[in-house]
Amino acid sequence: MISIKLNGNVMKRCAFCKNWYDPANQHIQPQDPRHSLWKYDLNAKCKCMKRNVDMGAGQRCDKFENKIT
Repeated sequence: MISIKLNGNVMKRCAFCKNWYDPANQHIQPQDPRHSLWKYDLNAKCKCMKRNVDMGAGQRCDKFENKIT
């Protein structure tokens, strides 16, 4: 697991995108949500519902929509 500080839509990682199909959010977990620190599994792959292809958790694209509000 890799730690990341979420800052709005600046850190556009697929693991934190609404379009990345991970309904149970099993590949992300809060480390310190009060300070927007989260962990994600860099090796995870799930289907992007916008592109219809498997995307790695650490990948980025222009269709990012933050699922952590």
